[in-house]
Amino acid sequence: MKRLLLFLSLLALLGCGGVSLISRGTEDLYTKEFIAKIERAKGVYSQGNSKEAIRLLNQIKEEMILPSERSMKRNLLGVIHFSKGEYEQAIFQFNLGLSSSSLDQKLTAQIHLNLASSYFKLNDIDNTLSTLLLCDFKRLKGKEFTNFHKLRINVSKELGKKRIVVESLMWLLSDKSDLVSLKSAPEFSELVAQYFSLDQSERLRMVKDFNSDNILISGYLTYLEVEQLHAMAKREDALELAEWIEDRYEDNSELMGIVLNFKARLQNYSALNQFSIGIVLPLSGKKSVFGKRALAGIDHAVRTYNSKNQGKDDFTPIQLHVADSKGSAIVGKKQVVDLIENKNVAILVGGLFSNEASAEYEIAKRFGTFFISLSQIYSDKGKKDHLLVEIPGSVESQVAVLFSDKFLNTFGNNGAIIYPTTDRGQAYVDEFWRIANLKGVKVSNIHSYEKTNTDHRETVQRLLGLRFKRERQEELDILKELHELEGATSIRRIQTLKPEIDFDWTFMPSFPSEALQLIPSFGYYDAFNIPLIGDPSWRSNTVSRESFKLGRLYFVDSDVPKGESEFSKSFTMRYKKRPRLIEILGYEAFEVANNILRMGKYESRSALESSLKSLESLKGLTGNWTLSDNVWLKSMNTMSLYRGKTTRMKMSEIKAE
Repeated sequence: MKRLLLFLSLLALLGCGGVSLISRGTEDLYTKEFIAKIERAKGVYSQGNSKEAIRLLNQIKEEMILPSERSMKRNLLGVIHFSKGEYEQAIFQFNLGLSSSSLDQKLTAQIHLNLASSYFKLNDIDNTLSTLLLCDFKRLKGKEFTNFHKLRINVSKELGKKRIVVESLMWLLSDKSDLVSLKSAPEFSELVAQYFSLDQSERLRMVKDFNSDNILISGYLTYLEVEQLHAMAKREDALELAEWIEDRYEDNSELMGIVLNFKARLQNYSALNQFSIGIVLPLSGKKSVFGKRALAGIDHAVRTYNSKNQGKDDFTPIQLHVADSKGSAIVGKKQVVDLIENKNVAILVGGLFSNEASAEYEIAKRFGTFFISLSQIYSDKGKKDHLLVEIPGSVESQVAVLFSDKFLNTFGNNGAIIYPTTDRGQAYVDEFWRIANLKGVKVSNIHSYEKTNTDHRETVQRLLGLRFKRERQEELDILKELHELEGATSIRRIQTLKPEIDFDWTFMPSFPSEALQLIPSFGYYDAFNIPLIGDPSWRSNTVSRESFKLGRLYFVDSDVPKGESEFSKSFTMRYKKRPRLIEILGYEAFEVANNILRMGKYESRSALESSLKSLESLKGLTGNWTLSDNVWLKSMNTMSLYRGKTTRMKMSEIKAE
């Protein structure tokens, strides 16, 4: 239906053009006698008498006229047949006209447009486009020029020719002389959308090729490329392209103005106060209780550090600029921009919740500002870089532990994963699969579950090969006969088939409530002693209380300070309560930030960023980070949870068990 509407709109728009007489410079190609006869036929046709017009044209003997005259005659005959809906006859006449029209380039272009319009009327899209591509459209003017490009845009969309669509949209806007008229044109928004649907190298090739025909369009599209590079945090590439625009379009004052404004903004963003840290936390609303706890951990760290060092020479105390995200990712992004632009903070701490963390990091990265996240960010590894540290330990850090040589030598090389169908679960399974392929480790099973489900036995059934019994029908029949021969028994048999365990261990990045529904299902189906490995959330009191019933469990986590640590004692003394996980996250975030800021003197964000790239490691309270493949990985451990007691495991101990 959509395609039909498209065709109907074009049919209403496109008529057959190209019936004007002689263009300037081609007067010698036509005799006065011929022109008089053509004018007479046109006059009769314009009065609605197409039959008489055709008769008059057929009276013109082709052997007595010049080649271009034959083409003009055939073109007019084709136009008349086209107007009568006789498209096959029109195509025949236009093709004859093209055979002798080469001396009159404008006429040739008109005939090509008319021929393409005829093919289009017959719904022959391939021949329509191939004919349009032969047309020298620069010879067309006014309505013919517009109709040519509108027709080419629509048939190119139909055939998936994006580059041709963009090219024709650029030509439709080529008469715009200033940015206001360009951006207000109805085709402009479509041009931008189609342009950015191409890959970057093709986009830049197009604007460079088009530059000689229209400086304004090619220059402004290149500027939009600069803005996109900046939004993708490719600041060096953006600046390099902006300088290229300056060199190429120096005579266009409008383009120069927007480029200079962009460079001025970059300069403003680059300024920083080295000992100023921005904090973005939910301090009002439903999540404020958690934000205030994290802020207490940061505040304790700052006070402790400043009081210890305030008597030293050349000591500059750390300043905190605190902003309220109100529990909203959108508000958090705005606060990040404000802290960078107006407070010139050197480092940002925020992202107490994952949705806020992703949004705030995206903006911080765009401005080249180091971001310390208090939660994990569930995005593709390729979207992360050296400007991000995740205090709890990133997905990449956890999965790196699972595929370390020590872990694989202990637990085995055949892994499985059960994950929730959420952004969080997808982030885990993507990284799990990526590292498995990289390390040559076999992934025996991958199964997902809906987070909203409360019964996960079906998920575990699939993992254990019990879900689709048809494939094991012969084995099932034999076992049923054996069980019948056993006679009556007081034991209730859950299933007849034995589980197929073709993996050595299973990773389950599930929250505690989900884990406590999944784990018992393994015993329910007689799958005992399978090492089940969770994520840091398994350090919860909920899992710990239930662990007495679940056997030994494992999870990946950092070393958390014990009650007798210096941090815990000093925090308890100041706030009259012991720190919990959120306070520890806040404290450690400041430790990491302060360690970075004290490594040298930085006058710009680029200088601080260069220093970060050269670092071998970052030190924190619960672990250290190393830069690997442009991503900071935290040193984490395999923890054991058995009968309510959590301990850091040595792989040799696990193997001995």
